[in-house]
Amino acid sequence: MLKNYLYCTLFILLLNFPHLCWAITPIDTDPAIETYQLENGLTVYLQPRPKAGLELRLIVHSGSLQENEKQLGLAHFVEHMAFKGTKNFPDKSSFKSLEEHGIHLGSHINAATSFNSTVYRLSLPTSTDQQVEKGLMVLSDWAYHISFESKDYESERDVIIEEWRLRQGVAYRINTILDELRYHGSLYADRAPIGSLDIIKNAPVEEAKTFYSNWYQPQRMSLVVVGNFDTKVAKQWIAKFFGQRPRGNAPVDVPQLRAFASQSEPLVKIILDREQGQRIIQLALQRNLPTTLNTPQGIKEDVFDLVWLTLLNQRLSLLVENQILPNSQVNQQGILFDDKRMQYLIFAQPKDQQYLDAIKHLFTELQRMSTNRVSEIELQQIKTQILTKLKQQLENESNYQNDYLANQLVNNITNSLPIQNKQQQLTQTEKILKKVNTEQLQTMVAERLNSADLRIAIIGPDSDEEAINISQIKQLWQSIRQTQLGDFSFKKVDVKLDIVPLEQGKIKTTRNISEIKAYEWQLSNGLRVIARPDNTLSSDVEILLQIPGGLSLDTYQQLGIMRWSQRLAEASGYGSYSAAKLNQFERQHQVSVYPYAELFYHGLRGKAPNDQLASLFKLFYLKLTAANFDPERLAKTKQKLGLAYEKQPVERQFLDLINKNAFNHGERLLVSPKGPWINFTVDQLKQYYSQTFNLPLSANIIISGRFNIDDIKPLVERWFAGLPVVDRKTTWIDNGITPIHHSMQKAYPMASSDKSMVSILYSEQKSWQLSDQLKLELLDYIVNLRLRHYVREQASGVYTIIFSQQLIKYPTSYYLARLNFTTAPDKVNALTLLADKVIQSVAHDGITLDELEQAKKSWLLDHQEKVTSSTYWLTAMAQIAADGDRFDELKTQPNIIEAITLEDTNHLAKQLLGKNPKIFTLLPKENNSLNQ
Repeated sequence: MLKNYLYCTLFILLLNFPHLCWAITPIDTDPAIETYQLENGLTVYLQPRPKAGLELRLIVHSGSLQENEKQLGLAHFVEHMAFKGTKNFPDKSSFKSLEEHGIHLGSHINAATSFNSTVYRLSLPTSTDQQVEKGLMVLSDWAYHISFESKDYESERDVIIEEWRLRQGVAYRINTILDELRYHGSLYADRAPIGSLDIIKNAPVEEAKTFYSNWYQPQRMSLVVVGNFDTKVAKQWIAKFFGQRPRGNAPVDVPQLRAFASQSEPLVKIILDREQGQRIIQLALQRNLPTTLNTPQGIKEDVFDLVWLTLLNQRLSLLVENQILPNSQVNQQGILFDDKRMQYLIFAQPKDQQYLDAIKHLFTELQRMSTNRVSEIELQQIKTQILTKLKQQLENESNYQNDYLANQLVNNITNSLPIQNKQQQLTQTEKILKKVNTEQLQTMVAERLNSADLRIAIIGPDSDEEAINISQIKQLWQSIRQTQLGDFSFKKVDVKLDIVPLEQGKIKTTRNISEIKAYEWQLSNGLRVIARPDNTLSSDVEILLQIPGGLSLDTYQQLGIMRWSQRLAEASGYGSYSAAKLNQFERQHQVSVYPYAELFYHGLRGKAPNDQLASLFKLFYLKLTAANFDPERLAKTKQKLGLAYEKQPVERQFLDLINKNAFNHGERLLVSPKGPWINFTVDQLKQYYSQTFNLPLSANIIISGRFNIDDIKPLVERWFAGLPVVDRKTTWIDNGITPIHHSMQKAYPMASSDKSMVSILYSEQKSWQLSDQLKLELLDYIVNLRLRHYVREQASGVYTIIFSQQLIKYPTSYYLARLNFTTAPDKVNALTLLADKVIQSVAHDGITLDELEQAKKSWLLDHQEKVTSSTYWLTAMAQIAADGDRFDELKTQPNIIEAITLEDTNHLAKQLLGKNPKIFTLLPKENNSLNQ
């Protein structure tokens, strides 16, 4: 900024090149965020607000791009070492110190290394003075005082290799080639944060220390503090902990670090894989930005991008609606690689193997927007859409969670974006949009298309090898770029649901559910509605229709028919509205309604902002009463999903093998390429849908979110109280799906990458009690900490290992636990034994009182966060409503947790943990060291 200002003081430049002087024009920044700099150059961002909790972020503006050829992967390695020990918190005591307060790795403590930065995160659910001081002290130690103990460094090598291994599979194979395409011609292509395995295995600790010393310097750091805190006190601690280190002399980044070589023609990659069951076209336009986006000119550029990308997305949606493309979508905001390089992404799916035809439509619409002016009507539609969305965001801004705001600040800081609140964004965008006309828009799109680098990826199954080649795509691009096209022929018309309910009813009775501050309504048609308004919740208003039955209703001759009937209804549309029209309606109003099917329940789920409740209820009614079933759509869906089933990733096949072998009647849990779905007819699916959505008296409707109860009542009466209801109560069917309660061990040498996956299931017969379920949740925290200590930290054998357990209540009560990890094939036997030994030791020897008290703190903190979500209340109320209406259990769970004793917990652990282990192992194809 200083250099730009100095350049602009030259009168001759001001006179002849006024556009160079954008940097001296001030930009409004969010007044709620205080920004200042310590003497050593570290920049601080403080955003105090009344919402409980505190979010801390340390941004080190150094990542894998700062590595030299001997350091590939060491930026990420340094991040790992921060958690191994520091000056004031040796031997991982920073973890232990925070875990004493219930704060744990993953949920509250984390870090991530990218190309340009490394970000450390601490989330403190409560912001006591002690916790704030401790959090800032931990962050400052990560910034300045990582210990780099040799034994920790050596053991962490294998953990990082296992992090690499965890990603292996079809997604990794495809993403590796996509990265080569995305970053071609730049240092980015050679600086993946995971780095070089050879360097990870062999680089001396001194090399990591050198990277840390060179690039972790205060003038290359930013500190973000968001939440409920005392600004004066926080500043004192920040000065104490972060002001101690003098400004460093880190090498200055040079522009060449992020420079991309220009390209004379499109870059194309065809990526075909035996485990890829979908066909996808990804078209990327990359350009160098004329200025960063936190300048007046940059903000204008960003708004222009929002306009043309939103308009292009609308046009592609119209092609989908008119069945020219099966599916297509534009990321309506560009993706920043850094503050000077932008990428615009466009996706499409071809009809069958017709890749070239789909690409032609994408090329055509890009060319059309660069040569032809859009219509005034189109432009005004897009402006209205953009402003409407910003106004909705402004209305909900006070409900944003601290972690969301902290992450937004990190994104804005690392990408040089303006730091503004929603009101400032709205005012600014309105001002810019007023001046945007069709001529300017066409010129801006043409400039972008002329200056951008085009990169295209074709992704599909290995059977498509003959379907397309690179030269065809390049020739097509050159041809269309020379074509003068006519105006876009399709017109967007806002979708209005012109429907009225056949009948309306009334709320007959009201009951206050005081335990959870909710209301129960009995409607005149017999349906029951439970509504819980809460203006402190973080997400949209959500509705759930819960009908007993679900997948349990499928007969063996028609396994899958529930989901297929719902799938066909969604593809065929409802009433007089096609699926594409309803998708457009959902986008217009930011609502979504879709059918679902679980093991014992099915129905509809929906959500919307609280200013779109009328649209939500209307769409809910339409999907309940007017499903269509189109034979052509069924044929296309079978063809599409048949390919997906045939090309299932190995990991999905492994899951099916586990379900088939570990459960009685496990075949009901499989996704079969040769299942009964092949022979489903339209009439079958229509009849089944009609039967399963014929509302019984046992159905419940649950509503949760930020709404006014008086606004909901008339909508419930208009759209729900008149629905036809069958005068009977239905239930689910017990198909005998239970774990096989004995030990087994099976291995499957079928993996397509160099990794082994282990899944251990434990099971036992056990009656259900809420207090026992809560004890198991406490044991989850303890067991996972022990597994992390013994399997990850001491054995250095895995990157992540997860243990979870629960008591199943219906239809037959039992205990079920799962332990999952990924590791190297040559370590799989030893680590499987070690992981099981950890479980067995908890069962045999129990846990300590300190472990129990720490687990209680963690549970209470996690629960405190959960109850701020409307989804939590929707799910919890639905479960209780379907099982005896014991709503007081939702209120009393924290009290039950507090009352749980060590003796009772250890007794339960001895009863259940480690029982009847069923060990399943996925091995590389050439490795068959375990008996099947």
